[in-house]
Amino acid sequence: MRLSKLMIPVVALCLFAAACSSDGDDSAPPVAATEVPTEAPTMAPQGLTAAQQELSDSVVMALLEDDERPSVISEDQVRCLADGLAAVFSDERLGALGMNGASVATAYESGGSFSLADDFGVSDDEAAATVDVALECLDWRAFMAAAIAADGVPLEQANCIASELSSEGIRAVAMSALITESGDDFGLSEAEVQEAFQSCVDAREMLFNLFVAEDGLSEQSARCIADGIPDGIPDEVLDIMLSGQEPDEEEALEMMGELFVLQNRCLTPEELDAMGGSGFDIPDPSGGTGSGTCPPSDGSGPTVLYFDGPHPLCLDFAKQYTAVFDTTAGELRIALDTVNTPVTANNFAVLAQHHYYDDTLLFRTDPSIGIIQGGAPHTNSPSDPGPGYTIPDEGSGFTYEPGQIVMARTAAPNSASAQFFFAVNENTARLNSQGTYVVFGQMDDASLAVAEAILASHVDQPDNPLGGGPEPPVFVNSVTIEESG
Repeated sequence: MRLSKLMIPVVALCLFAAACSSDGDDSAPPVAATEVPTEAPTMAPQGLTAAQQELSDSVVMALLEDDERPSVISEDQVRCLADGLAAVFSDERLGALGMNGASVATAYESGGSFSLADDFGVSDDEAAATVDVALECLDWRAFMAAAIAADGVPLEQANCIASELSSEGIRAVAMSALITESGDDFGLSEAEVQEAFQSCVDAREMLFNLFVAEDGLSEQSARCIADGIPDGIPDEVLDIMLSGQEPDEEEALEMMGELFVLQNRCLTPEELDAMGGSGFDIPDPSGGTGSGTCPPSDGSGPTVLYFDGPHPLCLDFAKQYTAVFDTTAGELRIALDTVNTPVTANNFAVLAQHHYYDDTLLFRTDPSIGIIQGGAPHTNSPSDPGPGYTIPDEGSGFTYEPGQIVMARTAAPNSASAQFFFAVNENTARLNSQGTYVVFGQMDDASLAVAEAILASHVDQPDNPLGGGPEPPVFVNSVTIEESG
């Protein structure tokens, strides 16, 4: 019997580190055992043999002397468990297994525990009988509720978590504690643990406590992030944040984009700097922000059209940035959204500072969906190979209105790189059902009038795979980035 694992419900139900941290939650002190209702234990069989009694006494002594035994487990329950365990085995079987008072005492002295299958090789039938005894002698749900509450989870939530676990789950925990080591999951399936936890615990409130206690954020910043999660991060991504899972590349890209939004919206410059520019330990897979040198902000650097990977974050998100398009049809001024889509805005600005968009065509107009498309310096067409990388989609469920600048992309997630389109009239709302194109800026009224004139000059072009373009052609002479604030 692995006594040290009598605390396992806390570990098992806290697949994520935030769940069990009581350091930053003064409102949830440890709960006394008397606060958790328990059922009277069923008495173990009487009339043990001398060998059985020796084993039972040794188990009782080890359990009662162990400092890690939760106080909710009473001495009567310990005796019930030890007597019942001993009664499962005949004297002959105890001798064959080498299981006696001395071997139990030695196991506890050397390792602090023993398990019946791992250390003594009990049969499946003997294991099942022992677990039956354990389930009769201990109220495992009450024990688990007390253990979870003692680690900082409010008692009401702890009781809820314990009650949500299935009978099979409770039996699996007892099996893991008494019979054989089953790893970090302690016999419980990850799905059952997460379902029980999320049914009972406000995960976002837990994140708030984690951000304050472990990341050192102010309560205001932590609350801003936690409150922003329901509208920004899907439940499946929240699960990854809270669990020990390793996200796959697509999940990591989505998470990175969402968390960049929240951290840049919520954290102070000092907090961002203290955390190395990122409030979260997020992987940086292909398609994320990259490393390298930022171009001169005044545009004095050379033209670059190919890159080894994504750009570093070069913008100062405490400031405002305006992309100024000098076109043959007039000037377009677009305020970049560095709050909600900082990675996308940064990507566009850095490309512009590398002169990526200079001397390119606005190669497509489509009045049916109210857009003007550009950003393809290699071919001035939708088949342009791009800058050599892609960026993550920062969010989903976008709606489209006149005056926006939006990233173009393929049907695949996280496939945007450099091409963009302007939303010009109400027909762009026809794209709302997709909602996958990231909006990263808004033009002023004068610029929208210029865009409307460009769209009005649309002509059908049989050789244009996307239908047509402006006539006469509209060139982007340059795109410069103005900084203010």
